[in-house]
Amino acid sequence: MTDDLIDRLATDLKPVRPGALGRLLACTLLPGLILSAALILLGHGLRPDLAQALPTPAFWVKSIYPLALALIGLCALMVVARPGGVPRNAGFASLLIYLALASLGLWQLRLSPSSDYPNLIFGISYWLCPFIILVAAIPVYGAIILFLRRGAPTHIRLTGFVAGLTAGAIGAWTYSWGCIENGLPFVAIWYTSGIILTGLIGMLLSRRLLHW
Repeated sequence: MTDDLIDRLATDLKPVRPGALGRLLACTLLPGLILSAALILLGHGLRPDLAQALPTPAFWVKSIYPLALALIGLCALMVVARPGGVPRNAGFASLLIYLALASLGLWQLRLSPSSDYPNLIFGISYWLCPFIILVAAIPVYGAIILFLRRGAPTHIRLTGFVAGLTAGAIGAWTYSWGCIENGLPFVAIWYTSGIILTGLIGMLLSRRLLHW
């Protein structure tokens, strides 16, 4: 009977086209990204001084940091979506990016008077920033879960953590266009907190959302 079952399961199998997993990720992610951007645009708004902020290096560092983490996360998703996949280099690459940001933040503090330290570290929205990132990440996280349910992840908690981190990084990137803070220490602490918070929630929900 086992042989008959295997024969039936193997009947009419079609080869998967090269790049199918990447196309699936792109197609499922795009609506989530659009919804995340819409949440920031309609619920929060772009920063009112965006035209003045665009020429400043701090703005681009604040935006590039979560974008770089998101790209690493997308590569990691392609790994964990496959059976046995463990993105061994993703954590190391993310740590290097964070250390680079932290170094720039310390350099910004060094160049600034001590009276500016509270604003550069806490700004006016430190208590709200991680939760805005979490909300902006929700549609992206939902899209990633749809993608992963079409895959075959076996390390479920790790996969949920990667899904949450990636969604958090994308949410932080969309929020960076509305956030008025200019302190790189602020980004290193509070943006990262929001991304990690989303990752932990993704890990906690993984058993329920990613079970086979």
